Amino acid sequence: MTQPLREGRGTEPFSRIPPELGARLRAQVPSLVEEALEDLRRRSREHSAPLGPADAERLRRALAAGVHGFLDRVEVGGPSPALADALASEFRALGAAEARHGRTLECLHTGMRAAAAVAWRRLAAADALTREHMGVVGEAIFVFQEEVSGAAAEGHARVRGAGADALHRRRVRLLEALLAETGTEYDARAVSALAGAARWRAPGRVAVALLLRDGPVGRTAVLPPDVLADLDRAEPCALVPDPEGPGRLRSLERSLRGADAVLGPSVPLDRVPVSLARARDLAELVRAGLVTGGGVLRWSDHLPALLLTRDPALVGEMARTRLAPLAGLRAPQRERMADTLLAWLESGLNANEAADRLRIHPQTVRYRMRRLEELFGERLRDPAERFELELVLRARGLLGPLAEGGG
Repeated sequence: MTQPLREGRGTEPFSRIPPELGARLRAQVPSLVEEALEDLRRRSREHSAPLGPADAERLRRALAAGVHGFLDRVEVGGPSPALADALASEFRALGAAEARHGRTLECLHTGMRAAAAVAWRRLAAADALTREHMGVVGEAIFVFQEEVSGAAAEGHARVRGAGADALHRRRVRLLEALLAETGTEYDARAVSALAGAARWRAPGRVAVALLLRDGPVGRTAVLPPDVLADLDRAEPCALVPDPEGPGRLRSLERSLRGADAVLGPSVPLDRVPVSLARARDLAELVRAGLVTGGGVLRWSDHLPALLLTRDPALVGEMARTRLAPLAGLRAPQRERMADTLLAWLESGLNANEAADRLRIHPQTVRYRMRRLEELFGERLRDPAERFELELVLRARGLLGPLAEGGG
């Protein structure tokens, strides 16, 4: 029988996973690793670079170490400096070995993701966990993958030294080429050549993230290895592959270590400047205080605000005509009536729900609505008119008073 979630300590996901899960999966590690390794073999054959016996054995040991390390953490049930240090040392050594042999960390990272996917499938197929448990385990997997990936990347970078710096410069050049807004046709061959030199596998879709926090964010952010980034440029940004993938947004937030950012829409590789432009639009609203929130804000979550603030003059003229019936009221009364009308429209014309939104008595809403019906007449019964009224009233909440009756 599945045990209830353990009480969490802060945001540590391992503290909320039943400890017996570690022992339950321990016996499956060899077959789990082999299944993940077979997935890697299939991928490598598809790219005409089959894994040799030595490479397969090296990855087998790395995957086994990672899976056992994850299960150790589950059984301990939370942060363990000794376990974390031992595992970090092991993966730093693995990363250093890959660098000494002139290899990237792509196979290691892909293998860890494959092992996580296999474990996830087995848990789901065996009905071993409740939906609540599955969410916590998923979070723990993402946290753990970032830790071991970061440790491997650290060991790799230490060995590569100047080579790593050169690779970073090539990645920055690739990023600049993708961001370029020259108006020229996208050159897939040139991008492919730059991506090869930068050891970056081009994904199907990407999104541009712009960092908003003041200060030298490049010194603290440690981004995943598949993210192209230049945090030292005047407009610090990163190109995020597969931005809509599971856990990607949370992973990006953790990697930025407290820096606020906006994430443009997901686009094909030849449309990166579009994602950059959309991210800039959202960044402007955040800096102006029209959109609030911390962490990584997605462009797609703020489309109404972006639409309504796109042309303030046009929205203002629309407000002037549509809200003209309020022009004869004193300013305080006009504000109250506008707030009531918006709450009534947002509540599906329900006075009780509008009262709850405004935290006033329903009878007050009904009184104001009778007055608004006198002012607006048949317009409040026309769905098209109500739509336009709600539009300008929402814009008023973003942009402030829109000269409802002014000339």
